[in-house]
Amino acid sequence: MEYTLTGDFLEACDCTVICPCWVDDDPVEGHCTGFVLWEFTQDGQGTESRIDDLVVTGCKVVSVAIHSGNRRDSAAPATSMIYIDVSERTNQEATEDQLIQALRGAFAEHPTKKGGGIGPLAELAEMSGTVVGAESARISFELDKNDHADKNEGSWTATVTRTRTNPEEPEAKPTEDRLIHATGQPERFDVAEDAKRQPLELSNTALSYELQAQNPVTAQAGEKLIINVGALPGGNIHVKDRSGMRGTFRYHHPAA
Repeated sequence: MEYTLTGDFLEACDCTVICPCWVDDDPVEGHCTGFVLWEFTQDGQGTESRIDDLVVTGCKVVSVAIHSGNRRDSAAPATSMIYIDVSERTNQEATEDQLIQALRGAFAEHPTKKGGGIGPLAELAEMSGTVVGAESARISFELDKNDHADKNEGSWTATVTRTRTNPEEPEAKPTEDRLIHATGQPERFDVAEDAKRQPLELSNTALSYELQAQNPVTAQAGEKLIINVGALPGGNIHVKDRSGMRGTFRYHHPAA
């Protein structure tokens, strides 16, 4: 598999302040439930995000994961669920199914199934653990810049919804399940005293390897985190005032 993937990511979980997982420590209270959202864009030179010959610019992927203990402890591997949205793709030549299959192969299949490593996504696959499924869903990632020149300055809202139809009542209105709803903003210290103070940033953490962060990542003050993923054990949480991270990524793996 050959790929070049660039764009923005958002991570949010039920740990407090900064998630200890990103500094290879045990999570708060010994377990962690959260998600990572990737939005694929062009890079600064106008190069499209691509998997093999398919342009995936405009697509989004969300991985919801649950684990206990240290994330690198093979005795307690993570369990993950993947959601894929290709509705805002710029590639109109490829079918939705082609793009979904390409993204599923990159984010939902363990590299050992392909007989070897798949570049930087192999590191991510190790941390994703057992992927119980990969489904299509509607993924929304909205930013409120509040007139800030830097897009990382404003608040954000991330939502994942899935539409279900009842085969026994084909004429009935489809049911919409809200799988994820999260809101937050950059983490700052002493905001009341200095509203212009820059957000907290981190470098050289596990994010640098697993998410291939290209610049310092911005710590987030997660205001609300709702996850309703029944496919995962303990995949239903509703918490406030938790942790998050935002930044840019670049995964690249050339052809063999």
